[in-house]
Amino acid sequence: MKNFLQISLVLILNFSINAQDLAMSNMNNISNYEKVNEEIIPLIDETHYTYKYNGNDVLVSFKDGEHTEYFENKKYFIKSKVRWISNEECIMTIQFSNLPNFPFRKGTELKMKILKIRRGKVFYQSTLGGRTWTGKMSILQ
Repeated sequence: MKNFLQISLVLILNFSINAQDLAMSNMNNISNYEKVNEEIIPLIDETHYTYKYNGNDVLVSFKDGEHTEYFENKKYFIKSKVRWISNEECIMTIQFSNLPNFPFRKGTELKMKILKIRRGKVFYQSTLGGRTWTGKMSILQ
C-alpha cells in the first residue's frame, strides 16, 4: 500500500509539472504568433545611402520594397526585392543586374541585419552563400 501511494504521488506530481510546461509553452507560442502578425516598420526605408566599392561611390536606394545599387554614376545597377523579416533584418532577392562579371543571378538571396545607426552611418552584417561580412553605408541628406 505504501508503494502504491508513493507511485501515485510521483505520477500526480509528474502530470502537474507537465501540464504547467504545456500551458507555458502555449503562452509563448501565442506571443510569438502575435509578433509575427505585427506590422514591421524597417529602420531604413525610402532613403538613399552610399558606400565605397573599389574606391568608387556606390549609390544605394531602398524604396517601395525594392533595393537598388548603382555603380559608375548609374551606368550599372543591381535590383533586388526586399522582404523585411523584422525592423532591422531583411532578405534581398536579386531580380536583375547589368553589372559586368556579376557572379550572382536572379533569385539569389542575401540576408542583411542592421547592427546600429550612428552619426549618419548604417552599420550592417550581410550573409550570402554561407559567407558573412560587415559593412557600413552613409546616409545621403
